Amino acid sequence: MISSVIPLEREDLPETDWFDQIYEQYFEMIYKICYVYFHGVKADCEDAVQTVFMKYLECSNRPNTGEHTKAWLILTAKNTCKSMLKLKHRSHHELEAASGISVGFEYNEALHEIMKLPEKERIAVYLCLYERYSAAEAAKVIGCRENTVYSHLHRARKKLMKALGE
Repeated sequence: MISSVIPLEREDLPETDWFDQIYEQYFEMIYKICYVYFHGVKADCEDAVQTVFMKYLECSNRPNTGEHTKAWLILTAKNTCKSMLKLKHRSHHELEAASGISVGFEYNEALHEIMKLPEKERIAVYLCLYERYSAAEAAKVIGCRENTVYSHLHRARKKLMKALGE
């Protein structure tokens, strides 16, 4: 299911061009993963994405092919987000405190309901429905069995159908 991956060989391009290509190819995917973990908090998503790509640059044994690179980035994004969520200095601000801030985005009821799902179900939905991973591939990324991914998807669908009235 990972057919849109362009195999990249580091030897083919200079280091800066090669990294620019990796960044352009995977930025949106990594941002979406972080978005799911941080419930759409833009600043946290941006911090996490930056951290993931910095780890990639600093990694001494980076993956050599596109498919391995994608898997490495997804796993690193997941771990980075989980680590950031554990930090003690994170604080939550009330919605009223941000009432003067204007953000241009379109409300999406389905996405809003997806963000309410428990973490494991959210990640399974994102990987399988948005990134088009098979359940087996998603299980490797999440670190569980394939049938567990199916269970997460089933529970998520039931909750979404109930919440969206379909």
